[in-house]
Amino acid sequence: MKLQKFRAAFGRVVVGIGYISLVMLFIMVIVVAVDVVLRKISGGSMRIDGSNEITGFFMVVVCTLWIPALQLKNGHILVTLFTDKFPYRFRCFWLCVIMLLESAVIALLTIGAYRKVIDLFTVVKRVEGAPWWMSGRLTDVLNMPMWLFAVFVLIAFLEYFIISLIDTIQLCIDGIKNEPPAPADKGWSEDEVKGI
Repeated sequence: MKLQKFRAAFGRVVVGIGYISLVMLFIMVIVVAVDVVLRKISGGSMRIDGSNEITGFFMVVVCTLWIPALQLKNGHILVTLFTDKFPYRFRCFWLCVIMLLESAVIALLTIGAYRKVIDLFTVVKRVEGAPWWMSGRLTDVLNMPMWLFAVFVLIAFLEYFIISLIDTIQLCIDGIKNEPPAPADKGWSEDEVKGI
């Protein structure tokens, strides 16, 4: 039960961090819309410098920050057509194996994201008189530090790993106890699906 309370509390943090990406999505939509209007009005001569750069980096952040939230809602695709025919304890064992593999892959992605942040930050390209966070490799057009975007990806993978590990442990506990989860834990409600 403590594990589920921790998962719920951590889930609120995950969703709160995910809302940062909504601000980025709003900025991205405005930049793209204004850029398209400027290009249409001027016949292609006027445009927002770096709009493609902003769109690319912000899209990565928007997508990765909501992956852990999808795991919270059990929204990832899992084909259980064959395994549903077996007893609950066997299904839990099988899913534990799959979830452990998933957690291992996510751990490798998290390590890779951490190394990328360090790599992007330590590349020596510092603007004279700029603050410390302007260190590292900069984007081509807008000269934004690339490591900031990599930090968001690192945070998302770390959140995803923690939630996946919690779900794996809970699944193993449920399998040992042979207690199926409560119906409320089965993912998105119909209202949530219609609201998408």
